[in-house]
Amino acid sequence: MRIAVTGAAGFVGGAIVEQAVTSGLKVRAIVRDTHPAGHADEYVACGDLLTADPVPLVHGCEAVIHCAARVHRTRREDRAAGVSSYKSMNVDLPVRLAKAARAHGVRNFVQISSVAALASSTPVGMVYGDHTQPRPATPYGKSKLAADEALLALATNEFVVTCLRPPAVIGPGVGAWFALLLKAAARGLPLPLGSIDNRRNFIAVENLADAALTAATAETSGAFIVTDSQPVSTGELYRRLLKGFGFRDRVWNWPAAPVRLAAAAALGRRSESLLGNAAFDGTRFAHQFDWSPPVAFERSLEGTIAGSRC
Repeated sequence: MRIAVTGAAGFVGGAIVEQAVTSGLKVRAIVRDTHPAGHADEYVACGDLLTADPVPLVHGCEAVIHCAARVHRTRREDRAAGVSSYKSMNVDLPVRLAKAARAHGVRNFVQISSVAALASSTPVGMVYGDHTQPRPATPYGKSKLAADEALLALATNEFVVTCLRPPAVIGPGVGAWFALLLKAAARGLPLPLGSIDNRRNFIAVENLADAALTAATAETSGAFIVTDSQPVSTGELYRRLLKGFGFRDRVWNWPAAPVRLAAAAALGRRSESLLGNAAFDGTRFAHQFDWSPPVAFERSLEGTIAGSRC
């Protein structure tokens, strides 16, 4: 079986390539330039995916896993330009790829989406599932929802479309706000997170890769949240990170209100990613695809810590 992976040099795409090769699959790694993304047997340097001809990228493959996406808007970019770029990269591109894939005999198309297509945060005490009414709050989330809906409209009995919606992805080389928390734990810095009783889900990059490869050979179309652990508070997460770096518990119990104000002043919108709730239920995917995560949450934290030391 040959699969094509877009964004193959990225955090998630690279993990999918490595796992697919290890599983004995033939992989067409689609990258921007000639820099290898791993040990795939075929590399396609397509330059800008937005202007590349999609047919040579997908022709001859049984499955396509689409990881390439725009996640962040640059600070200097005005809002209108940012929204247009999200549409071009996150909606128009995957739809164009999927149409080419369907026209050239590809059986499965897997879209790496995001829980942001449903919501960036969840109400206190609530866990969102696949049947929750989508209310994306960001241009990124809105673009992911639009892409998921457009892609699923292309599904047929002969063309299976699966949109995977992971929460925050962790693993060696993780970025964003998790990288900041990891750096703090590596220095053993005390943080006043003990009174923040929030709940957030994560998924190890290895588990997301495994889920994507599972979907690439399945017969079921649909959009699915995919997680690998129960929601955990940021304070408890930080305790585990500190322990992994060899430090004792340095999570202080300061009043929540001033902690949130200080975090907002220091981190801006990113403070919600650190202190807010983002609790999601991925059991529907697990049941539908008979899937269980190969890497336990504690092991994924250990791997993330080990990767940061390198």
